[in-house]
Amino acid sequence: MEFILIFDLPKENAVDNVRINRALRKINAEMIQFSVWKSKNLQDLIDVASLIKKSGGEARILEERFVF
Repeated sequence: MEFILIFDLPKENAVDNVRINRALRKINAEMIQFSVWKSKNLQDLIDVASLIKKSGGEARILEERFVF
């Protein structure tokens, strides 16, 4: 099972955006779109989502399940 992280950061947080993208690459998450990443490791995504929220952003984690 894979999980999807969807997040949004305020544009003025460019430094935080770079830090979060590096954290996602470090855990070997795969970018689907700009602020949409997937990974098999739920706990790693939760850790990154917490970092996003501490930086003033919003984050959601979903289970990946394709219907069509």
